[in-house]
Amino acid sequence: MTQGSIHTNGHKPRWAAPASCAGAPADPIGLGPTRYVEEENPDDLEAAALLRAFTAGNASLRRSQEPVNVRSAEVVTRYHTARTRIDQVDRFRARGGVVEALDENDRVVRRHAKDGPEDRRRRAMHPGLLWVVLGASAVFDASFIGSLVQMIFDADWRDPLFYFAYLPGIGLAVCLYVAGTELATHLLRRRERLSRRRRLLPLTPAVVLRRLFWDWRPEPLERQEDDLPWPRLPGPVLFGSLILGLLSIAALARALSAAREAPWLMDYVPTFVALIVLLSIGAVAVKVQSYNPYADSSKRAGRQLDDAERQAGTLIQEARAAVAEHGKAWDALQSAISTARATAREVVEEACAVMLETRSRRTKRDETRIALPLVWLAWPAENGSVPRSDTQLPGLDLTLLDYATEAADRYRPEGLARSLEAANDRLNSQFEAPHTIDDDQVSGHGR
Repeated sequence: MTQGSIHTNGHKPRWAAPASCAGAPADPIGLGPTRYVEEENPDDLEAAALLRAFTAGNASLRRSQEPVNVRSAEVVTRYHTARTRIDQVDRFRARGGVVEALDENDRVVRRHAKDGPEDRRRRAMHPGLLWVVLGASAVFDASFIGSLVQMIFDADWRDPLFYFAYLPGIGLAVCLYVAGTELATHLLRRRERLSRRRRLLPLTPAVVLRRLFWDWRPEPLERQEDDLPWPRLPGPVLFGSLILGLLSIAALARALSAAREAPWLMDYVPTFVALIVLLSIGAVAVKVQSYNPYADSSKRAGRQLDDAERQAGTLIQEARAAVAEHGKAWDALQSAISTARATAREVVEEACAVMLETRSRRTKRDETRIALPLVWLAWPAENGSVPRSDTQLPGLDLTLLDYATEAADRYRPEGLARSLEAANDRLNSQFEAPHTIDDDQVSGHGR
């Protein structure tokens, strides 16, 4: 505060109230001389100063209204964003994705609980090896079949048929993959059906002949609900044999054509044909060895459970972040409201402090009777002023902050925090709930 000063304007010296430091909410209200003249009324001077203080305080409230309302709008937006995130957690729980993933994983575990040392989920070969072998076979088959077709049609590199000649080889490679897939599927089904037999009758030559000619299946078979479908090997075997036969014929034709130009290659024609056939059989064998629907089912169940856990964690994390952001916005709103109120109150309180200091320097202080609003920042009723029905006594208009205050009361963060914890508990209860499945439904054995 700067020191008070004496001013003259053709009258007796007058004392001005001290001015506030830089950054204060408003300049203090001056009240008049330390020694008043007869015509001056101290009560009127203080009443005027108090009116100016209320006016300055309300002006401060109006200036702070816009930034406070911006904070209010941010709180409302953050609240609805957090509410949406919490609702997403509830919808994810209601869809039952966690329960389905847990049930599927539990079903897989129970299905293989009695496999013994040879777990049916174990693969004989890695599936990635299939694509290496199949790719090499496709390149090799397409190259020599393509060269054979080019020789038959006498097409050179300028003829489009030269490039289309590789299509039959690629088609044979695709057919070879299909034949391997079908053969692997039905071989596994047959192997599983035979492995589930608890009792095998003695196999004699007479039994073999009887089953071969007139009694192939002596007794009916019954398939359990979760058993693999019945094997149908004749079709895949016939289809695979046809593909291998075509490859053998093409390999033989290509080898004989090369042997005509170089007769010494004639001795290697059978070897060349066997090499092509063995390469194709190797691709089929790798597919048969790598095919395992039990391993695929177990991997799929584990991936489904991991996805459910990851999605649940992501939703909870996003919801917590949204609730935290709302809490920060709500705290900022509360701080803005408190700052706006405190700034307006400081203007009036500073004016009251200046009036008290002025009273201490005045003479005949018993003639100053106006009460100061040191507690309630409104015009004091004990001053004897009764407003008419169409007037209102001056005071701080804190209703300017009602919108922000109502928003702060309505969108409090405690409710969101409770809703989030409840949603989190309901979702976690699905992971913790026991999942019981009847063993007859998951591990039935054929006969």
